[in-house]
Amino acid sequence: MPKKTSRRELLADAALALIDREGLNQVTHRAIDTAAGVPAGTTSNYFRTRAALYQAIAQRLLELQLAEIDRLATPADADPADLLAVLADPDSSVARNRLLARTELTLAAARDPELADLMRRLRASALRQLTAILRARYRHPTDEQIDALGSVFTGIALDRIALGVPAMDPRVLFDAVCAGLLQPGE
Repeated sequence: MPKKTSRRELLADAALALIDREGLNQVTHRAIDTAAGVPAGTTSNYFRTRAALYQAIAQRLLELQLAEIDRLATPADADPADLLAVLADPDSSVARNRLLARTELTLAAARDPELADLMRRLRASALRQLTAILRARYRHPTDEQIDALGSVFTGIALDRIALGVPAMDPRVLFDAVCAGLLQPGE
């Protein structure tokens, strides 16, 4: 039986969809109420400020991202190239939605120290997942190498989702990036 979606999840999911369609600047409490099909004022009751709303969106984004990573693979058998190709698939509305939301929230964090702290924590959580996968496949990747790969993959994913470039097969691209920075395990 599928898990029942909480009201907070419903509102955050509606906000994610709004970010994808209209951008973060158009995400208001009232717009989320309309998109979620809930009575006016519902979003404000759950998230009193824009900062609280952004935090809820970011938290939901993390939950969805980690669930997707867990669904796709376990560290022992995961191929980071396959995993990251799925997460950066320009033909996937889910990948597009999550990446655009994460990017817009990250940009907003440049002017909001509390949001910046949350986005750093969200990035660290995602990197913990990537770390487990990379350490199962490559010999002794350092924290600095994994951090750098996280940034490189984010940039590649953003270009693929937003611009459709590079046209190169993402698995080949990700393998080349990993091979250039990491030594394969024996």
